[in-house]
Amino acid sequence: MTEDPALAIYAANADTMARRYDSVTTDRILTGLTDLIPPPPAPVLDIGAGSGRDTAWFQSHGHAVTAAEPVAAFREMIARRVPAATVVNTALPDLAGLTGRYGLILVNAVWHHLDPADRTLALGRLADLLTQDGRVFLALRRGPVPPGAPLHDLDPETEIVRAKAAGLQLLRRHDAPAHDAETAAAGIGWTWLALGKDTAR
Repeated sequence: MTEDPALAIYAANADTMARRYDSVTTDRILTGLTDLIPPPPAPVLDIGAGSGRDTAWFQSHGHAVTAAEPVAAFREMIARRVPAATVVNTALPDLAGLTGRYGLILVNAVWHHLDPADRTLALGRLADLLTQDGRVFLALRRGPVPPGAPLHDLDPETEIVRAKAAGLQLLRRHDAPAHDAETAAAGIGWTWLALGKDTAR
């Protein structure tokens, strides 16, 4: 089986990326969305959990957190940093091995690695894993795509329509600037979509 090129990059640069992730706080990342976070102890799923920064934040706020992370070096970091968290070796679009329902699903800086067909599959899986009154926080990368990079340009309106087809409705859109100097210099920003179950379906 061919290794995912994006995962190979993360695996080769895990320590450097972890320092970059940890230079920004979760409070800053989630500005504009915190009032939509279900009260603890709602179960939280952190997809592509990286260094465990957000997993640790949610755990410290009284949530039971499952960290879904396909890169072994990151899983080891999370296990050391947040011993109480459940750490699972899985990834989008199928999130194999995950069961149960979650009150909040965080998908931060992951979506641009999925092609359109996988995004459609992933949204259906997220809808299945979400509680009836739960929330999905989905971060969409905005900005230039370097030639040959294993990522895709994202259009928020297209992803909103895609989410609707999967049974998820838009609760809020929040446009945010880059949170670190490197991505800011590259002209990259983020659009967050807060999604919930489509109650009309």
